[in-house]
Amino acid sequence: MNTVGYVVGEVRTDEFTFVTNREIAPPRLEYIVVQVQDPERAIQYDVLAQVTKLAVSSRLLDTSLSYNEVAQILNRISTSQPIIVGTAQVLGYLDGRTVRYPRHATMPGNPVTQAPDDLLKRFFSQDVESGIDIGSLINRDNVNVLLNPNGLRRHMAVIAQTGAGKSYTVGVILEKLLQLGGSIVIFDPNSDYVKMRRDESMRVTPFADRVEVYRMPTNQKGRISDDEIGGAKKFTMKFSALEVEEICAMTGIPEASTNIRKALQTAHDNLRGRDYAPHEFLREIERIAAAGGGSDAGGEWMPRGPERKRSDQESLPEMQDFHRAAYAKANLDVDWEDFGVDASDDAETPIAAPPRSEKNNGDGGKSLSLDAIAGAQKAIKYVERLTRVDIWGFEQVPIQDLLRPMNLAVIDLAGVDSWITEFVVDKVLRDLWGEATTNGLPRPVFFVLEEAHNFVPGGQGAKSQAAHIIKRIASEGRKFGLFLVLVTQRPYKIHGDTLSQCNSQIIMRLTNPQDQLAIKQSSEGISEGLLADLPGLNVGEAVILGPIVRVPVMVRIGHRLSAQGGNDIDVVKALEDARSAVVIDKRERQVKQERAQTKKTEWLEELDA
Repeated sequence: MNTVGYVVGEVRTDEFTFVTNREIAPPRLEYIVVQVQDPERAIQYDVLAQVTKLAVSSRLLDTSLSYNEVAQILNRISTSQPIIVGTAQVLGYLDGRTVRYPRHATMPGNPVTQAPDDLLKRFFSQDVESGIDIGSLINRDNVNVLLNPNGLRRHMAVIAQTGAGKSYTVGVILEKLLQLGGSIVIFDPNSDYVKMRRDESMRVTPFADRVEVYRMPTNQKGRISDDEIGGAKKFTMKFSALEVEEICAMTGIPEASTNIRKALQTAHDNLRGRDYAPHEFLREIERIAAAGGGSDAGGEWMPRGPERKRSDQESLPEMQDFHRAAYAKANLDVDWEDFGVDASDDAETPIAAPPRSEKNNGDGGKSLSLDAIAGAQKAIKYVERLTRVDIWGFEQVPIQDLLRPMNLAVIDLAGVDSWITEFVVDKVLRDLWGEATTNGLPRPVFFVLEEAHNFVPGGQGAKSQAAHIIKRIASEGRKFGLFLVLVTQRPYKIHGDTLSQCNSQIIMRLTNPQDQLAIKQSSEGISEGLLADLPGLNVGEAVILGPIVRVPVMVRIGHRLSAQGGNDIDVVKALEDARSAVVIDKRERQVKQERAQTKKTEWLEELDA
C-alpha cells in the first residue's frame, strides 16, 4: 500500500490529523487506512478513514508578514516549502461482514496509506445480499456501491434541491428494486416516472412488461402523451364505495358541521346497495333539502327564496308550522309525531309518502329529521364540487393489481388539483393499509411519494388529507410490510417525526440553511463535515446514510436505463427554435404579400384590357 502521510498531533478514536506533501497528498474525500493496535485482544487491524479537510501553510511565510516582506523573502529563496496537513474521519474496520468502530486510537507517527480497491469493495460492494447497485465512489469509479434492501425496512428519504438529480436517482433504485422482485407504487405529481417502459431512444426497457401507468381521466393539455409512455390505464374510483367520512375529508367539511354530516349519512344510507355516481348522490341530497320547502312536487331543486332566510331565534312552533307548510306545498306526507307535532292541526294536508321516509316508504329508510334537512341545504355546494371531478367511475382502486409481485405501478397525478391528489394518495394508502392489517400481505410493498412535503407537511397550520395515514405507515408500516420512500426538495417542510422515521437517507446538493438544519435534526448519522459538503456536491452526486449502507458514503449515481419524464426544458434550444420560427413566419408573410400583390396586379391588368 502507498504511504501518503504520517499521523501527527492529538489523535482521537473518531478523527486524526496527518502530515503529507504536495506530490503524494490524497485529495479531499479520498479513503485512507491507518493501523490500530488492540492491546486487549493483542491484535492489529486496518481502520478505514476518509479525508475531510486539507490545509496548506508555511513556517517561513507567516500571516504576520507584509506584502513587501514576503516579496523580499521569495526573491532570496525563490520558494517556500509548504506544510500540508490533512484531517480524516474514522469510518471503522471490518469484522467479518460487520463494520465496527475502534475503541482505541492510532498512534502518532503511524503511516497513513491509500485504501486499496479490494478493501473498499469489501466495505461497499461485497457480501451485500441482493444489493442495489446505486453507482460508484466519487473518487473511485471502479468501486461500486451496493445498497442493502433490508435497510429499506426502516423507510428512506431522498432529498435534494431542484435540479440536483433526485428523481433520476430514485429511478435508478426503482429499476434495480423492481428487477429484484419488488412491488412498488409511485405517486407521481410531476410525471417523472411515466416513461419507465422506454429509454431515451424510445426502445423498450427490459422490465417494460412489469410497469403499469395509471392516469386520471382528465383532458388537461401539456402532459406527456400516452403514445410516448407506451399506453396508460385510467385510474378511477367508485363513488358509491366511499364512506361518508371520506366524502367529508375530500370536500373539507369540518367535524363540527354535524348537520351536514347527518344529511350526507342520510343520503348515503338511502342509496346503500346501489352503484351510483356523484350526480345521483347530489340528487338525493337535493331531495332531502327539498323537504324543507325548496322544491316542487317532482323534487327538482329550486333557488332559495327570501322565505328560506329565517331567524335563528324563531320559536319551535313557528319552525314546525313552516316545515308543515313546506311539505304540504311539495305534496309530501310526513308522520309529524316524529317531529313532536300534532298532525290533527293540518288534517286537510294532501297525503303522499315522502321520499324514503321511515313510515310506508317500502325500502326501510329512516325518517328525515330537521337537522338532516337543514344540513342537506348546506351540503349541496360541497357535493356539487364532487360532481365536477373527473376521477369517478364504476371501478374501484385496483388493489390486487398494485400488489402483484415484481410490479411497478405509477399513479400519474400531473395536472390534477391538489385537493384531488391528496384524496387519491389518502385513499390508495388507506385501502392498502386495510388490506395489510386485515388480510396480511404476501410480499412487501414500497410506496414512493414524490413532493412528499405536500402530502405530509410540518409546521403549525399545515394540513393534508393524506398526512395521517402517511404518519401511521411511517411509524407502524414496517410491521405489516409497508415501506415508504419520501422524495422532496424541501425537507424542512415535511413533518419532523415522519422524516426522522426514514432511517436511511440519500442526500444530494442542498444549499438552503433551513433544509440543512432539518437534515441535521432528523438524521443521526450525518456529521458536521458531511453536512458542510452538501452545497459542494455536483449534479448526480450524493451522500448516503443509514442501514442501507455499512458506513456513510459519497457516491456518483450510476446509469439509469429508462427515460426520465420530468426533465427540465432546454431553454437555449427553445429560444433557438423561437428565433427560427420568427424567420419562417416572416418568410411566409412575405410570400403571402407577394401573392396578394400579384393577384391585384393581374386584376388591374384585366380591367385595363
